[in-house]
Amino acid sequence: MEYLNRSELRRLFAVAYAHNQQHHLALCLGFWHGLRVSELIAIRGQDIHDGWLSVQRLKRSLPTLQPIRQDRDPLFDCTPVLALAAANPEARLFPFCRQRVDQFIRRYSKLAGLHPDKSHSHTLKHSLAMVLWDETHSLGQIQSYLGHKASSSSLQYLRESDHGKAQAALAAIHL
Repeated sequence: MEYLNRSELRRLFAVAYAHNQQHHLALCLGFWHGLRVSELIAIRGQDIHDGWLSVQRLKRSLPTLQPIRQDRDPLFDCTPVLALAAANPEARLFPFCRQRVDQFIRRYSKLAGLHPDKSHSHTLKHSLAMVLWDETHSLGQIQSYLGHKASSSSLQYLRESDHGKAQAALAAIHL
């Protein structure tokens, strides 16, 4: 599974922000909350209360309750979802199908100059796991935040870190 580094995330979010605010907000929320696309498109206004997002995780994961991400940088700020949720408590906040989400991620990724292998919705969840790993080096925190019952599920997201380190070590070898 590929993931986006911080620079690639910024480029993707900048393109989405410039093209469609609702798409951008969906990507932002999906990233910061480590959502699968099916979890993202299932969010209703009532799932957001007092600045917190309640997610009923799928694939036998545990439910999570997470604060909505506030950021001074509008590219990474999820607070516009608060008004959207208040205005639409019973409705789905992102009335897209899974295919539509992958379609606009592919489009914005291409415009951002990202590799096509990184151009799908699950890349955002993987990217968050990698950012969390870089910041915390805590498998338990990643497991809890993503709602995984087993640490082995979280470890799947960190394989790329070891792969990248092996590539960097190989590149540094001079014979």
